[in-house]
Amino acid sequence: MTWTDIVFERLKANQLEVVCHVPDSVLAPLIARAEADPFFTIVPLTREEEGVGVLTGAYLGGRRGLLMMQVSGLGNSVNGLASLAIPYQIPFLMLISQRGELGEFNPAQIAMGRAARPLLDALDIQHFTLRRVDEVATLMDGAIKTAYTAQRPVALFLSTEMVGWKDER
Repeated sequence: MTWTDIVFERLKANQLEVVCHVPDSVLAPLIARAEADPFFTIVPLTREEEGVGVLTGAYLGGRRGLLMMQVSGLGNSVNGLASLAIPYQIPFLMLISQRGELGEFNPAQIAMGRAARPLLDALDIQHFTLRRVDEVATLMDGAIKTAYTAQRPVALFLSTEMVGWKDER
């Protein structure tokens, strides 16, 4: 199974039915698969911060959710995380495709790639990195359980070691 297969399976097993996303080529296969499955409610976003609001409403309505974004979108979501999700204890999973690290071709991605984990640390949001396919299920299940136990967002980074890196095409 691929990382996409495992993530898809774990989302369903853990009842994360509301999926918010900003389009991203790394996440595209997972987005397409979720869009084709009636289990999921898919909410395309124009900005990542919108997803924090959508997932807050979903949680208050008794539904669990996921926010998918590229690492550069994490910067766009900070205000929603800091002023809504964290103080009001709104749990959800963030699945973040990594940029700015191993194999990066675009210098504009490097600063946010380097700042992402320290930014989450400053917000006291736990985060983990998926580096190998054989650890995806365990880390997905653990991150989701932690989010709903701690009642706060938890982030999983998709490493370039696992998903590959973007090139200049």
